[in-house]
Amino acid sequence: MKTKDGDTVKNLFNGKYYKVKKITKGMAVLQSEDGQSQILTEVENLNLFYEKMEDIRAVRVCIETL
Repeated sequence: MKTKDGDTVKNLFNGKYYKVKKITKGMAVLQSEDGQSQILTEVENLNLFYEKMEDIRAVRVCIETL
């Protein structure tokens, strides 16, 4: 998953959505939807524990067309 600043991702464990605030030097800052919390994680973890919202929408479109 190629994630960039401003993308929205979904945590695969708790189902919460986060906005990617900043990616720099292999680290990513994620901010919760309500703006009350932030998470600092390695960019590699985005591929393991998060799903990019664009990817989720593509799956929904495929399912709806069946």
